[in-house]
Amino acid sequence: MMRTQIYGEEAGGFSAAGSAGGSPLAAERTELVLRRLHRMIGPRFARAEPRDRAFAFLRGMALSAARRNGRRLADGAGEARPDGMQRLLTTARWNADELRDDLRDVIVEHFGDPRAVLVLNGEGFAKKGDRSVGVQPQFSPSAGGTENCQVAVFLTYAAPRAQAIIDRELYLPPEWAHDPARRVRARVPADVRFRSPGRLGWEMVRRAVEARTPAAWVAAETPFGHDVELRRRLRERGIPHVLGLRADPRPLRSTGGRVLWGVPEEAIASIPAHDWLRTTDRDDPVRRDSACHSARILLKGADDGGLVQWLLIRRDTRKRRLYVCAAPPSTPLRELAEVARQAELAPRCAASARREVGLDHYEVRLWKAWYRYITLALLAHAGITLADGGAPP
Repeated sequence: MMRTQIYGEEAGGFSAAGSAGGSPLAAERTELVLRRLHRMIGPRFARAEPRDRAFAFLRGMALSAARRNGRRLADGAGEARPDGMQRLLTTARWNADELRDDLRDVIVEHFGDPRAVLVLNGEGFAKKGDRSVGVQPQFSPSAGGTENCQVAVFLTYAAPRAQAIIDRELYLPPEWAHDPARRVRARVPADVRFRSPGRLGWEMVRRAVEARTPAAWVAAETPFGHDVELRRRLRERGIPHVLGLRADPRPLRSTGGRVLWGVPEEAIASIPAHDWLRTTDRDDPVRRDSACHSARILLKGADDGGLVQWLLIRRDTRKRRLYVCAAPPSTPLRELAEVARQAELAPRCAASARREVGLDHYEVRLWKAWYRYITLALLAHAGITLADGGAPP
């Protein structure tokens, strides 16, 4: 698809002034950007009805302060019933993966930078009952504990000028993946098999790499650092990465139980004081007045791809974080620390999407409908980001 300039002089050359709900001027600017986004994705829809309704959907998500369910989105579009919005998410002819690719392309076009970081982030969406696809009592990355929820993995493009989510996958627990009745009820495609969060993350990274998305790193918080296959695939591709581990230095094991390496507490305690890097985060109001200290321990020398492995330790007054890193031997500690910081900030982007466009407001139960709602929500959030000129969420 031919790319279209979404924001810039043609859009009036506005400067960043907050989210769509910040002022009438911001809302007007966001609507202008959404119209241009809609013209870009228009050819993805076979018929005029779902094409027009998709714009009403985007507009309602970005500009409404109410809950973004089908009835309220229909009301905002001047429709008496929610049936049309429901058809958009279930039976209308369009492909959510094509819109996902458009989303990635427009974010890269406006904010692409070779220094960017591809950040994997898990999110939990609390739900009632057990009929919505993937819902069951399980660990929710958002809640930090077990709750009845769906779990999704997102890929955030963290560039110097902006952060935006560019890909998404729904985690299907084994209890769902191996239950034919549940699969039929939620209309899970036959070719969808169980995939761990790390495998879902790798598939999104691979898509971004194959699309030549400019980025220098892959990063994530725990549990992605414990996925042996994810780390292996990244090393085989020669992709530098910083992946989170549990906050204690227990041995890291392979899927067969073999100890790959272990770092005793004494090794961390014996790091000389002058080897710790002190940084502050002026962009984070929580950390603005406190320092974060980072240090690293060599785990393994350069492999065939020229990547050295380190354990990165980051600590502040609140907690300690550990990361397994692979990067060229000349990589400075400050760069590893900054990549880890991007992983730590990624949940803010998902939180912004929840707040600004109702990323978690959906009331759908089917596999396809989940992907369609989430993709449209991410497009609406990208519209706000573009209208803001790349201001961080």
